[in-house]
Amino acid sequence: MIAFSVLFFVFILGVTIGGLLAAGKHPPSFFLYGLFTFAFLVVCFIGMIVGLLFPSFLIGFWFIEFIICVLAFLFIWAACTRFHPSFGFFFVQEKVVLNLLFFLFFFMGFEWGIFDFRAFFTIFASVVFGIALFIGIFIQWQLRQKFWQFPYAVYFPCIWLFIITVIKIF
Repeated sequence: MIAFSVLFFVFILGVTIGGLLAAGKHPPSFFLYGLFTFAFLVVCFIGMIVGLLFPSFLIGFWFIEFIICVLAFLFIWAACTRFHPSFGFFFVQEKVVLNLLFFLFFFMGFEWGIFDFRAFFTIFASVVFGIALFIGIFIQWQLRQKFWQFPYAVYFPCIWLFIITVIKIF
């Protein structure tokens, strides 16, 4: 049950990031898609290794969940306040959004290590994340075509992550 809820959060996070990638003026390149998937794999794997080495009785599972939820809320806030109409949410000069995203990936991997999930789970979660990125890009492009006159349609993916993060808290 825990693995399913973790994978569901990974899926929603992937759909959200995919939607945010598609919010720029130009469609995301395959290189950017692969870079985000690879970054997710590497950073979560490092977090998983640190979590496996960390004695789980010293820290409560609820504390890691709380940190992940706070980082998700901070990521949503940073993404919404730093959106650039031409470049989108992720661009070279924007370091805060990417740093928060990498911290979120790290603590997700740390949580998996605390739960004693191993490398196979991280690789499987990365595949789920990659598929979710593609789905998020597809959904956001459909929403952009349908709601092209609404400038706030680029923030729809943040709403999905906000709802799931609120559910994750409880």
